[in-house]
Amino acid sequence: MNLRSIFTKKLKNMKKTIQIILALCVVFSLVAGYNIFHKRYYVGKGGIHAYERAEIYIQAGHEGRTRGATGASGPYGNEIDWTPIVADEATRILEEAGISVIRSDADRRKYSVVDLALSIHFDGCATQCASGASIGYDDHTDKPAADDWRSFYSQYFKYNWHEDNFTKNLRYYYNFKYTITRDAELVLEMGDITCPTQAKWMKKNLKNMGHMVAYFAAKRIGKEHLLDKPKIV
Repeated sequence: MNLRSIFTKKLKNMKKTIQIILALCVVFSLVAGYNIFHKRYYVGKGGIHAYERAEIYIQAGHEGRTRGATGASGPYGNEIDWTPIVADEATRILEEAGISVIRSDADRRKYSVVDLALSIHFDGCATQCASGASIGYDDHTDKPAADDWRSFYSQYFKYNWHEDNFTKNLRYYYNFKYTITRDAELVLEMGDITCPTQAKWMKKNLKNMGHMVAYFAAKRIGKEHLLDKPKIV
């Protein structure tokens, strides 16, 4: 093989190597670009949207609905009226402490990236006082936060507790798909609104329950020192 043939062969091999390197660079750029896009944007109804970001996400269950699933009712009030009181108070306290919050109603349907997501609800039951407080979540990584809430709220709520995810609606809560969390996403059933004993206590303490939610949320992100601890009532 003469020198010209050797040179031509090496040149072809070099071209192939360059082509492979360029192809890998293109693939890497596409993957990196997709990851950056995926972390910042999502494709939904109406086009491309940016994820909304905050430290805490608080949803008032059933809020804004006039038909369909409008929540439970009891002798002292309606779930749809109570959840915004708790959620608004929690939001106010957190924001006054400098903690960013996304405050959602029942059907916001926007994707959010947060440290912790909490959906506020009150349970109801056909058999009086057969229900109580409970917690819902969709992943085992949420359990430490769920256990923390149970331990914390039990200091105040001295009534019935269910085991976690005791209904499918808790485990497969529709809004979980809209929140991307660092810590956890939980449904907090604050108690049985159809039970007179529980409902009477809850109605008297709705804003204090908002304080409890706010303190718990701040604690989960290491900022509980910014808030006063709720008083036991």
